Amino acid sequence: MAGTVAAAALLVHPQVSVGTNGNEPIGVSMESRSRGGADVAVGDSALSQIENPAALTLSPRGAYRLDFTGQLLMPDIHWRGPIDSADSEINVMPHANLGLAFPVDEKLTWGLAFHSKSGLATRYHMRHLRIRWMERRVYSDMKNGALVLNAAYELTEKLSVGAGVRGEIVTGEMSAVIGPADVELGRGYAYGGGAQLGLHYKARDDLTFGLAYQSPSWFTDLEGGKAEMSLNGRRRYRLGEFRVDKYRLPQEISGGAAWDVTDWFKLIGEIRWLNYSNDAFRPGSVTTDGWVNLGLPLPAGYEDQWIFILGSEFKLDEHWTLGLGYNYGTNPLPRENLFPVTSIITQHHLTAGLRYKRDNWWVGGGYILGLPASMSGNGRSNIPLGIDYGYSKVTQIQHSIFMGFGFSW
Repeated sequence: MAGTVAAAALLVHPQVSVGTNGNEPIGVSMESRSRGGADVAVGDSALSQIENPAALTLSPRGAYRLDFTGQLLMPDIHWRGPIDSADSEINVMPHANLGLAFPVDEKLTWGLAFHSKSGLATRYHMRHLRIRWMERRVYSDMKNGALVLNAAYELTEKLSVGAGVRGEIVTGEMSAVIGPADVELGRGYAYGGGAQLGLHYKARDDLTFGLAYQSPSWFTDLEGGKAEMSLNGRRRYRLGEFRVDKYRLPQEISGGAAWDVTDWFKLIGEIRWLNYSNDAFRPGSVTTDGWVNLGLPLPAGYEDQWIFILGSEFKLDEHWTLGLGYNYGTNPLPRENLFPVTSIITQHHLTAGLRYKRDNWWVGGGYILGLPASMSGNGRSNIPLGIDYGYSKVTQIQHSIFMGFGFSW
């Protein structure tokens, strides 16, 4: 039963993501992904409102605007355990974002966006120390989406402010081996939301600054999934439904600057902070409602994460723009909490994108490379009965292609 609770904790902890910056993706628009995810000081898409609501005032006056981006994340993950090794069989994960901007007058703009906020899918066939005579299918699947409503107002010619609210849904399921127990957790759901604030300041015609805050996302209990367990790969036991109390995703602060060095070259820098050490998973617990009701603390172990972005854009001619960027995120995962079914450890990312723009429409695409990264357990595991994971090693490379288009009318 303790193994069941520990596995449930790892299922719902937001240590997984689309873009590996904590639970936040690398960029939310095609334009920002091209330049490493930097957007808070630029705001050149209707999707920029997700990062900074104040960016809505930068939309063309007198015209509605729609922007879309789609992404195929293609992870290459290898797990080497104490007695076996395997590659994840999930190699493609699609995601999409859609944003709309509705200028009301010269000062006020409304915005609406759908955001594929985070997600993960892995599947292995592995032998484990306590069930070494058979391969077990272990997997994870987590998705988090948000619907965002924002408004922005231009206080002066230089300063704009924005604010908004968002509704979110999280769903996930998984299977894992904890010591001698093979644990299956059916799909559970949680519903919640949060708020966001933003500032955009134009210091000069060639220099802008942005600052944004996203509150924690507060959810209902994550529940509804059925828990089952077998010991030593034999008889299966039904444990009832599991529940995660007071599910929450962390708050975020981001700040950045954009400088038009020349008419054809723009340089962008951005820093973000994700407050994992103060999320709900340190005091939270997982419980089951079967023949034995049990609650344990979540062994999350995550610390705050810092993200540093350096991006650039080159205007090749009147219509073509090339974006290049670098994105680095500190690794908030201690070795004692390595859990190969869910852990994403990629830190260094290189990005590139090319877009073509006309008066009222644009189209483009690009590529993100998450450079190879690896992490090995140090012989100890904070996961109850997680003897396999203290002696595991995970190696990851991430490839991602993305595209986008937009138009105004």
